[in-house]
Amino acid sequence: MTGDEKYLDYADRLVDYYFSQQDFVPTRLRDHGCEIIGGLGLLHAVETTHRPEKAKEHEGKLKHIYDAILEKGCNEDGMMFNTLGDVKSGLSDGWGYNYVGYLCFDMAMGKDVYKDHVIATLKNMSKPVYKDYPWERESIDGFADSIEGGLYLLNRLPVAEGLAWVDVEAKNNLVDHPSRLENGELWGTMKLQANGVRTVLIHSLMHTRGIIARPWKQGMELGAAPQNDGVAVVLRAKEDYEGVLEFDLPRHRVYMGFEKDWPRMNTIPEWFTVEPEGLYSVQTAGSEIALTYTGRQLHGGLAVKIPAGETLKLEVTPAK
Repeated sequence: MTGDEKYLDYADRLVDYYFSQQDFVPTRLRDHGCEIIGGLGLLHAVETTHRPEKAKEHEGKLKHIYDAILEKGCNEDGMMFNTLGDVKSGLSDGWGYNYVGYLCFDMAMGKDVYKDHVIATLKNMSKPVYKDYPWERESIDGFADSIEGGLYLLNRLPVAEGLAWVDVEAKNNLVDHPSRLENGELWGTMKLQANGVRTVLIHSLMHTRGIIARPWKQGMELGAAPQNDGVAVVLRAKEDYEGVLEFDLPRHRVYMGFEKDWPRMNTIPEWFTVEPEGLYSVQTAGSEIALTYTGRQLHGGLAVKIPAGETLKLEVTPAK
């Protein structure tokens, strides 16, 4: 974000400390020890661009960590234990956070080293054992972290079984459960409830492809899905509605300074993004007229107006 190399120096000092320990492998695979697994993956990715000699130096040691976790820290479905090598420690709600590092490693290396394993793990989420699995003894934080980590992976690998799993789990264990968010107070919530809110927002943005309606009114319905090389958008409201649809930007580059959208923890994934200087065609279903907007205009908000009970359908595609 800053371009100041002192921060990369700090990161290198940390990683050199850990890698100075022969055959270093983290043993805590749940929060708040597992963050180093994804963190080392992101640092390796950054260094492939900014310090390739350090990336080469760390590559083998990082792969050793990732391979050891697959060998000693996972069950037959690819789900990670709380503690390396301890089957009885329970399953880690940080499994998705950890696999983010694996996808980052693949992207940095330019080849699929771990992709198939992650896909297989996401497919295994359809097994009955993972329905309402009591992460962290049924804490909302455990459900939220597990779903959130899954969403990070599904942003890169949209596996049907995994997508179905996050939909059911978010509904059952974040929103509809009597002690969860549906009946929660907005103010005075504890941190763990706030983690649930964050995951619900990330899940919702997946289903709108990052598009936000402003202002939002209770009873509105907004959804979007990939179509051709763009996105199809559907908006309904119980009352007359006038507002804007705000489209997402490639935030990894515009705000974070990354040339590539590296998989990473603690982020709001990007789904459909518009380039600020790009041109986009917007066409209403049933109309033969297409209007052209810049990405900057769409990010600022596309004006929409619909009568109560009616449905607005739009197709947004890069202008040819």
